[in-house]
Amino acid sequence: MAGLRERQKAQRRALIEKAAGELFVEKGFADTTIEEIAARAVVSAPTVYNYYGTKGDLLLALVARGEEGIEEALVNFSKQAADHDPIDLVAEVIRSNVNDTLSALSRELWGHVVAFVATAPDPDVAPRYLDTIASGLGAAIESVLKAYQDMGIISAELDARELAYLLTRMERIHFLNYVYLKAMTVADLHEAIARDVAIIISPYVREA
Repeated sequence: MAGLRERQKAQRRALIEKAAGELFVEKGFADTTIEEIAARAVVSAPTVYNYYGTKGDLLLALVARGEEGIEEALVNFSKQAADHDPIDLVAEVIRSNVNDTLSALSRELWGHVVAFVATAPDPDVAPRYLDTIASGLGAAIESVLKAYQDMGIISAELDARELAYLLTRMERIHFLNYVYLKAMTVADLHEAIARDVAIIISPYVREA
């Protein structure tokens, strides 16, 4: 019975998040109400509040959906180190995360996310958002860098954690460019990321 209840909760969450994502794009985050989200998801407004607390929490839940893939793939990426060039693999880790992010939230919806985080009066919103988008990707990059350090391909003197989180910040800058610069394509985004990964990592890769 407990398993059935959990599946039902997961289904309700999926319906609520789908409805919210659609309405945020159609009407904008500020002009969408919890009641409208509930009506589209065919649940009660108290159910939405019970699951998410606030509309902002619901928006951040949508962001978190886009980070689930990188957390699941973390171990697999580090296992690929033996068969890939470090620059290529780190770029692929970041590209994979970008693709997961865009499959969960549209470009338009990301504009609403950024606007909400930038203007939210609650000082805890921005740190929560940054932790959500950076922790999984940072951990995946760090695991890959450490795998190459263990193989002697990347300098052991490198602080893998610091470099990993530098790379996540780089990715966010390019991603924000993609959100705001409508002429920029996903291919342009991937190319920009790959170029900067090469610049940042190359000094630490030991020649064979």
